[in-house]
Amino acid sequence: MRPEEAIAALFLLPTTWLTGVAHYFAPESGVIGPRFAGGVLRIGVAILCAAILFLASRRRPSPGSPLFMLREMLPFLLCILIYTNLHDTIGFVNPSNIHPTLLALDVWMFGVEPCLWAEQFYSRERTEVFQVLYMSFALVAPAVPLVLLFQKRFADFRRAALSIILCFYMGYALYLVFPAAPPRVALAAEFRKNLGGDPLRDIYRGPNWPWEADAAADPPRNAVPLASLAAEKTLALLPTDSRAAFPSLHAAVSLLALGLAWRFARGLFFVLLPVTLGLWVSTIYLRHHFVVDLFAGFALAPAAYVLAPRLDAWWTSRRLRTRA
Repeated sequence: MRPEEAIAALFLLPTTWLTGVAHYFAPESGVIGPRFAGGVLRIGVAILCAAILFLASRRRPSPGSPLFMLREMLPFLLCILIYTNLHDTIGFVNPSNIHPTLLALDVWMFGVEPCLWAEQFYSRERTEVFQVLYMSFALVAPAVPLVLLFQKRFADFRRAALSIILCFYMGYALYLVFPAAPPRVALAAEFRKNLGGDPLRDIYRGPNWPWEADAAADPPRNAVPLASLAAEKTLALLPTDSRAAFPSLHAAVSLLALGLAWRFARGLFFVLLPVTLGLWVSTIYLRHHFVVDLFAGFALAPAAYVLAPRLDAWWTSRRLRTRA
């Protein structure tokens, strides 16, 4: 077992239990409500991935073989599946929300909450662009390891992949310690404009609501634009009262991906740079994060980069000593 697989097991066991409890007992209590739809299914997929990883480790596939490639990429999928269940139950584990403090820090730094200030720039077209940029995270996060893996630069792949996976899990641990709702939830009563493509408000208000709540004369929205529809499907995995905002893993992992690209795949760096900058702006425009969440993510990225090779070296030496 490798360190990322051991960490996955460490998270998978308690999150499986918590999701099961939430799925079967919380709705009956009438306190938490049925917001864990699909959680048990995702846990089942995560357990299946873990079983495949275990079998692949027993087979010890040769580098470059299909089973080898599968084993190398499954920890990414397992990491995401654990996340989709972890944040379902953060408030169930630790109800001490810190988003009032995050809001105060944002206002102290900028004199205004940037998510509220950004309302003046809302338009349907900008919303579509930022929805695409926000969802690009699914490609930015594994981009460098994928390139290195298919170039068969296995040592560099190992360095990049472990850094990114460790960054995710460090963020998950911080979510449990510092539960924080995103601005779209924490400041829901403060927003005065519809994003013009925001799936959460579309679902709540219906498809015929004017795209700006304060401009009823504007034409009603008769259809959800393509990017917003895709975002709606993505956000269906995330409960609207999520407490997984601090730190921003969109900021942390994308910054780490930029650093890894600069070191291992310089050409890819220049492709990722504009996308990543737009992704960071999208987290504020789309109300997914306070600015201080991004700053915390920027601090997390170098920590994961430094810790990953040390963890791998320690784990390898420990295994060698155990075998001896």
